[in-house]
Amino acid sequence: MEKKGWIMKQTWNKLLFLHWAVTPEFIKPFLPSQLEVDTFDGKAWIAIVPFEMDHIRFRGLPSVPHASRLWELNVRTYVTYKGKPGVYFFSLDANHPLAVSVARNIFNLPYYRATMKGHVHGEEISLSSTRTHRNVRHAALTIRYKPIGPPQASQRGELAYFLTERYCLYIVKKGKVYRGDIFHDHWPLQKAECEIYQDTLSTPYGRPANSDEWTLHYADKVQTYIYPFRYVGR
Repeated sequence: MEKKGWIMKQTWNKLLFLHWAVTPEFIKPFLPSQLEVDTFDGKAWIAIVPFEMDHIRFRGLPSVPHASRLWELNVRTYVTYKGKPGVYFFSLDANHPLAVSVARNIFNLPYYRATMKGHVHGEEISLSSTRTHRNVRHAALTIRYKPIGPPQASQRGELAYFLTERYCLYIVKKGKVYRGDIFHDHWPLQKAECEIYQDTLSTPYGRPANSDEWTLHYADKVQTYIYPFRYVGR
């Protein structure tokens, strides 16, 4: 995809991809009926993804006042629609009310207000998040993570590529499917380690307690271009 027609530009920093495998049957009740579960070797995948976002701006405008830097924490899975793979978000928590309001009202994404405290100590990142959005399920996460090993791009056909090289996301509203395209360079992935001290965020989604069952990747930075959602079917 060329960098033409984008409406928002963002830089994503200090990302952790914490994935675990589930059966496709487990995922289906969480998805709109229009979307198909995407699988790798017969397994579906769910992820918790914490990161810091900055240099946020709409095309033709300077950075968003008072909201150009924030922490975000999302829970996501992978789907296809008419054969095109993408991301489907179960939730996105962020620590800035204005950014949450814009994302909910303009992009119709399931963003929620949260209190977040993020700290970067050298290569180690710690994040504590507590959802404060009214009339939604309480969710909290306290996590510490860091990269280990050198960065390298994943290759097509590898699990890491399947999990991270995703260039669109889907929402379904009133039975209509909309796709939002995203452009960024390939992720500079590193192996990672993490510890979780509190987690009610993933409670509905079956995260294994045993860290040996997690698949972990870290990415230091990527610049992204966000394109408008467009109707793609029912």
